Amino acid sequence: MVYPTKTRYDFTDYEIQQVNERIQANNNKKTDSTFIAVSKRTPVRTEVTGNKSLAAASMDNLVTVLKPDQLKQCGLAYINNGIVRTIVDRTVYFINPERTDFVIEPNEELITGVDDEEVKKLEEQIKNDTLTDPETGESLNIAELRRKLVRINKRVRLHSQLDKLLASTLIFGRGALLIVKFSDADGGEPRALRHLSSTRIKSIIADEQTGQFEGLEYDDGKATADGPKKYQAKQLIPAFNDDYNVLDNSNFSGLSAVWPILEAANTIDVILAEDMPEVARQGWSKFGFLYAGTSKKSTINRLKEELEAGTFIVHNEQALTADVHDLSLDPMKLAQLIDSLSKHMSMAMNIPQFLLFEDTANFATANQVMQCFKAGVLKRYRTWLQGILEDYWYDPILADHLGIELKDVISAPIRIKAVFQDINFETRKEIIEADEKLQNMMVFTNVDTAKDIDRKDVANRLQLEQNEINKAVKFQTDMDIAAQMAANKTQGAQQPNTKKANPFGSSTRKQPTNAGK
Repeated sequence: MVYPTKTRYDFTDYEIQQVNERIQANNNKKTDSTFIAVSKRTPVRTEVTGNKSLAAASMDNLVTVLKPDQLKQCGLAYINNGIVRTIVDRTVYFINPERTDFVIEPNEELITGVDDEEVKKLEEQIKNDTLTDPETGESLNIAELRRKLVRINKRVRLHSQLDKLLASTLIFGRGALLIVKFSDADGGEPRALRHLSSTRIKSIIADEQTGQFEGLEYDDGKATADGPKKYQAKQLIPAFNDDYNVLDNSNFSGLSAVWPILEAANTIDVILAEDMPEVARQGWSKFGFLYAGTSKKSTINRLKEELEAGTFIVHNEQALTADVHDLSLDPMKLAQLIDSLSKHMSMAMNIPQFLLFEDTANFATANQVMQCFKAGVLKRYRTWLQGILEDYWYDPILADHLGIELKDVISAPIRIKAVFQDINFETRKEIIEADEKLQNMMVFTNVDTAKDIDRKDVANRLQLEQNEINKAVKFQTDMDIAAQMAANKTQGAQQPNTKKANPFGSSTRKQPTNAGK
């Protein structure tokens, strides 16, 4: 049985009133919005308190400035951020550009208050291996010491290991190399330098009275009943960056050079990892709302497919409307932000911006900046590294060579000094023109000029030629002197001395005359 469908004329006024009231109620009904605010990224730097509280800090319980998780963040910044890695690497390369060298020179105690001639004499004795111990009179065997140092430095790969030490010290604030030696039966010389992970250094051992570094405790990952391994200072080459004891009893903690720029590095990482890809995705289309004008799913899906394809749409839907908004960000603004943050990072890490941003318009200004960097920051870094190498590397080798205690090296006749290659920011033309003026003033020789332009092969050739010339001149001079002496002897034998001796001495001064009278 089929019931007829009601029309509006079949409803009573009461039913119509109820329907209208329901429609009005639905229109006035408040619905919760489905839109939510996008949360902002607000990275917050954690406080630095170290692994011990300041109240419990003392010389036998030193404070570390950064926590292990904060040190890990600094390490991840070096791994993930190219600007951080570039700044750290270039700083290391400038401090230690080529293979680390050394010189053997007189101890400062011997040359203090001595004139230049005496200092030059001592330097010649060291060069010719004729210097002796002032107490025993025995030879110091300086030539053997040189050969030993060259052999040891090559064996332990001193240059590459120092690069690791410098990088870890700048990133984490401190680092160390473990000196692995041969047995006493095999000579006891250093065999290798093993780089210790800075994040595994648990604590520092220091003298309570003097505050001097005496060693450290290191967790090598091997669980033992005795806990972390203890290494004495004589087994290590330690380094501590900006170790100024800023926090109470934070000696030998060091300060990470990466920590102050960590937020800038993280911001750059977010821009490159999230913002830049989003800008690229929105570059070809805008954000908008589209009303299809119908509730048919087939029509809506068809419109969606056409929009995703990015083609023109031909339709006959009169109610089809679109509300388009441009939410994309100018990618150049992001690039400028990265550029500004990179400059901030270079300034915070004490490196000239010219080393990162080479598009400077004024080369003269950049050259002056580099000269200031060389005379200031770079000189300070190298002096710091020289002190580390002399105290923990060269002084023990010298003490072993001379057969004295390490504490007596300070008064030894000689010392071993770490030296680094000089860095010139001038062009070759500028160097040659300056050296030419010095040659005209008889200050430089052509050998010095060849060394200045880093032509060691030319310098060696010129030095050999000069040595041959000096030998020939000396030989000819000796021959002339011998011939002259022989002639004088022959002439003296043939002509007897007939000159009468002056009884009043050898003075031949004329007596005054009476011409003026």
